[in-house]
Amino acid sequence: MERALGSAEVFEEGLGGRTTVFDDAIEGAHKNGSRMIVPLLETHAPLDVVIIMLGTNDFKEQYNVSAYTSVRGTLTIVQMIKGHYVLAESTPEILLVTPARISAAAEPAVWGDAHLRCEDHAYYMDQVASRTGCFHFDANSVVQVGEDGIHLTASSHRALGLALAERVQALLTLRATS
Repeated sequence: MERALGSAEVFEEGLGGRTTVFDDAIEGAHKNGSRMIVPLLETHAPLDVVIIMLGTNDFKEQYNVSAYTSVRGTLTIVQMIKGHYVLAESTPEILLVTPARISAAAEPAVWGDAHLRCEDHAYYMDQVASRTGCFHFDANSVVQVGEDGIHLTASSHRALGLALAERVQALLTLRATS
């Protein structure tokens, strides 16, 4: 994505196992995205665009949540970002990305029926984006998961990076003309 954008600097803060708002009793509370968002905003300030692509790990069997509940976690993070910038002169644009759908190949001991519970994820993510003034991109339009049913294939990583670069460039152009 950074190469496709050219002059923009991209800070990637992905962490395997990160959830939206759920503490992981096995891997640690630091996997909870809501615990990290404000420190990350401050670490990388100033920001023009914040991309949030969380939710896959919310569907682990240990949480057993629906797509609606996962997206409520994303909403919490959006509210935290907007609250953080409430008195600032400039607020970054927020791009919500629906992660790739989990397939039935995902390990049942870890994921249970996650492939069924995640089906409406993009629908609810779109609702949150439109109701909070954020932007939305459904990664499922350009990606697919690999054999493990969870992780993206190498070609899907590239396709997602290029697709997101296009959206981010549009958001940067929008900011420049506002």
